[in-house]
Amino acid sequence: MPNVNYEGIVDDFIKEAQATTIRTANALQLQYKIIVVEPTNQVDTVVQNIEDRREESPKCVEVKEPEVEIVVDNFHDEINVCGSIAVKTSEGIMNDVNTATQEIVFDGYNVLKLYQKCKNYKNSILKNSCYAKLTVKATLYIKNTRRSINTIKGAKSRVPAVFSEADECTHKAADLAIVQLNAILTEVASCINETI
Repeated sequence: MPNVNYEGIVDDFIKEAQATTIRTANALQLQYKIIVVEPTNQVDTVVQNIEDRREESPKCVEVKEPEVEIVVDNFHDEINVCGSIAVKTSEGIMNDVNTATQEIVFDGYNVLKLYQKCKNYKNSILKNSCYAKLTVKATLYIKNTRRSINTIKGAKSRVPAVFSEADECTHKAADLAIVQLNAILTEVASCINETI
């Protein structure tokens, strides 16, 4: 009977897949922050600067509220368009990772199930035959698992390229909104100066 730690092999592959999957998900989350959260925070800061002027002259700010709303709505529309492609692509990446992870787990379960069956045989001929099948199955599992882990690692490497276009799009939208909002802020400041 071969002295192979099948549980350890399966466990190691599952742990490696989990760690790589977590790194991929974290990379996607970081990209989301860069693409959506940062530009939104930049726009929100300028909107807050306008709102901060309300104490000095509620009327000057109030008169510009419709313009601020239009700029912010346009920005959000643009962010949605930019982000939708990134979301769809990130779903594809995570689907690839999920499929590869499931293959590792379920195929590993089948290896371990066969291993338990082989251990329970009392008849040496059946036991040896079972271990021969197990060796083939475990060898295929190792080969396929390496491919699945490479798929997971490859998914992580696709993340930056996928998001570069969306990142450029959202930051352009934010830059335009900031320019427009700063113009409104200047008009609010002028209005306040006229009322003093």
